[in-house]
Amino acid sequence: MHGDEGRCLEPVVDRVVPREFRVRRVMREGPYVSTVDPGFHGSEVGRRWREVVESLRPFDAYVELHCYRREAYERLTREDRGEVPGLVDFGCGVLLGSVPRGHRRVLGWDALTLTVEVPREPTLGALRVAREILSLIPGRTRAGFVRALRRRFPGPTREALRRFRRYYPGREPF
Repeated sequence: MHGDEGRCLEPVVDRVVPREFRVRRVMREGPYVSTVDPGFHGSEVGRRWREVVESLRPFDAYVELHCYRREAYERLTREDRGEVPGLVDFGCGVLLGSVPRGHRRVLGWDALTLTVEVPREPTLGALRVAREILSLIPGRTRAGFVRALRRRFPGPTREALRRFRRYYPGREPF
């Protein structure tokens, strides 16, 4: 989390993130820099992000939790977003997808890596969907997570996997 997302997401984190997760806010103050911005990794927030990631190692899963304004929905779900595959709506406006390419250079390919976006003012349904997605992670391998996600959300998972494979050919999903 960075920018004012921390304030917006604090109640969401309290309600949906499993106890097994370690949560860190990247920046409390300062300018917002999108994680898909090509300049992110060279920015102050990008350097802070790298420090947070390094402090959390080792980990089996990395999840970026963001919130979005309603007017950003189309941009976030557009299939070709440039630095990252378009996110897929898993229900009630909860979007899921991969992390940007620049993050992969830091995170590597061993860990499950996801981006989850919730509406800035999530409904109870959105909180339920986000909690359900995140609850599928603890104790599972990446392949196990994908199987569980596919069982629970077959259509959106199929689309997310298609987008992932198109963007990262030859790589295991997420």
